[in-house]
Amino acid sequence: MGLAEYQKEAIIQLADYSEKIIPATETIIKELRGDRLEDTDELFGLVIQGINWEIEIFNNCEKIINEKEAFVDKSKMAQAVTRLGKVLQEKDDIKIAACLEVDFLPFLKNMKKATEV
Repeated sequence: MGLAEYQKEAIIQLADYSEKIIPATETIIKELRGDRLEDTDELFGLVIQGINWEIEIFNNCEKIINEKEAFVDKSKMAQAVTRLGKVLQEKDDIKIAACLEVDFLPFLKNMKKATEV
């Protein structure tokens, strides 16, 4: 399989995965804002892994993802990753939730839209 085939396969997987990661991210935002459950930290870890996976897909398939429309701005994505790193160090659930909601939820939704074009 060539690179183009791998990229197409990744986009197909991204479409399926978006159906799971977006609701999970919305759930973790709610839990971090005060509705913490026993498994919140575990779910948070999975959401971060999922976001990282989508960032990897974006980095490897940027031309395809932004081919018809600029769905993801690479510089804004880099800023969001930096912000998340800072709020994670602070261990402030409210700031983490805000960062996920403002920076990453739109990214995940835009990645999903890119798969629908």
